[in-house]
Amino acid sequence: MLIGDKGPIGRIELSRTLGLGEGAVRTIIKHLSSSGIVDPAKEGCLLTQRGVALYRSLRSKLSEIRPVNAKQLALDRASAAILIRNSSAAVRRGIEQRDAAIRAGATGACTLVYRNEKLMMPMGERENSTLAAKDSLFVDLEKIFAPQNGDVITIVSAPSMGLAEHSAMASALTLLD
Repeated sequence: MLIGDKGPIGRIELSRTLGLGEGAVRTIIKHLSSSGIVDPAKEGCLLTQRGVALYRSLRSKLSEIRPVNAKQLALDRASAAILIRNSSAAVRRGIEQRDAAIRAGATGACTLVYRNEKLMMPMGERENSTLAAKDSLFVDLEKIFAPQNGDVITIVSAPSMGLAEHSAMASALTLLD
């Protein structure tokens, strides 16, 4: 996704942005290259035709990851959110998204389903499982993502923004086919 968003991009910049060592990035590029997704070039890594098709498919479902002020849901210093388009049918209780985020290094995560102009936590049907429309987080999420019925927003907390963003992507990927 990063190469598609910012490419061409070099190994050092990928390493810095992803918070990974250069050796790990070299290994990832090697795997992406052997899979026909990335073409490492002198000016930086570029997506191949196959990579562009994969990128477009993912980008059609996933928003960019954005920092959010989720103080009432946050369990750590940094919080990031991502919108997964038209994926509410894949949400069971939100635990799967939380678990994926935690495995990726997050402190916690919350899954919200957008239905009938409401953001609801899928774990319960009680009134307090709905984020109030006047809540500042609700207002911010509507402004940032402009969700539609059936969309899902995952909010992830972690000690750093980089880790929150990485964990938000891990969480979002649980909702894709």
